[in-house]
Formats: sequence, structure tokens, C-alpha cells
Amino acid sequence: MIHKRRVARARRIEFQRTLLSHLEDLQAEAKFESSLAAAVTKSDDRRLRERCFSGPHLNAWRAPLASRLAQIQAAFERDALRAVRPPPPELLRQLRAARREKVENKTRERARQASGEVLEATRRRARLGFPAHVLARWTPEVRRANLLARRSVGEVGYVGQVKRALGYGVSLEEENDQVDETTRERLDRLAEEMRRSNQSRRDRE
Repeated sequence: MIHKRRVARARRIEFQRTLLSHLEDLQAEAKFESSLAAAVTKSDDRRLRERCFSGPHLNAWRAPLASRLAQIQAAFERDALRAVRPPPPELLRQLRAARREKVENKTRERARQASGEVLEATRRRARLGFPAHVLARWTPEVRRANLLARRSVGEVGYVGQVKRALGYGVSLEEENDQVDETTRERLDRLAEEMRRSNQSRRDRE
């Protein structure tokens, strides 16, 4: 909301400058027309004495521009009043709730990405890169490591190792698999069975 109001204010300032420029052009045109009409005589062409911008026509040209400028000025005054008026408590509560919800949403989003789910944020992260003049100074290995660290949300395994080497501040404690003893034993048995199966297959070959 605040960002949109700032953008709208910038647009109003630009539009105000355009209208003031139109008023200056209109005033200059009216002045030129008045001087031209005063210079001609009765024997000159009647069309040179006819006025389109000056005289009684000037106010008709200026009225819509002045009306729009008055609306813009009123909007600026409302902005000034909002700036000095304290925000209502209900709005503050809504802002705090929105901030908490944003943090919670981002936390859930990172957890889903870390679990392997591909989201729109994952695609945006995969497109992140570095400026060309920075990439030109890096070797292919350094470039690959930096791109991997920037585009990946994981902090364990090879990605965690690369991030720690680059100084990302990834804790070693996060590499713990955090599984109970029963699950660990079952995984060890599966790994042993797979190893034996692969070994027997190689022996037959």
C-alpha cells in the first residue's frame, strides 16, 4: 500500500509538471497572439485579427488545466495530512499479523523446497545469476560453486559443503539426519542388503 502510494505520488508530480508546462505554453501563445493582433491594421487580413487563445478564449483554455491542478494539489494535501496523522490501532494489528504470516509462509516455502518440491520460487532461484563482469573474473570451478550456492536452498550434503567453503555460515549441526535409532538400523540393513546384492551381481559377471 505504501509503495503504491509513493508510485502514485511520483506520477502526480510528473503530471503536475506537464500541466504547468502546458499552462506556460498557453500563456506564451496567448501573448504572441495578442501582440500579433495589435500589430495588424484594419486593412490587413481579418484572419490575423481573429483570436483563438488570447482574449475571451484564454480562460476557456485554462479552466480544465487549472481544475486538474487543483485536484492534484488537494491530493498532495491529503498526503501531508496522512503523514502527520498516527496510524489507527486496527491497521497496526493488521500489519503485524501480515508480517508474521509472511514469515510463516516463507518458512513453509523454504521447507517445501528443501524437501525437493519444485515451486515458482524454486524456478526463480534457479534463474538467479551474477553480473557478467563478476563472472568474467571467476574460473569455471569458482563460477560453478557460486552459482550452485546461490541457486540452491539446501544446506546439507554437497551443497552445504560448498556453502561453508564460500563462507555462507552453514552450521555443521544441520547435517545431522535426525532419525531415530530404529529407522537408522532399518536403513543400515537395507544398505547392507543392497551392497550384498550388487556384490553378488558383480561376482556372477
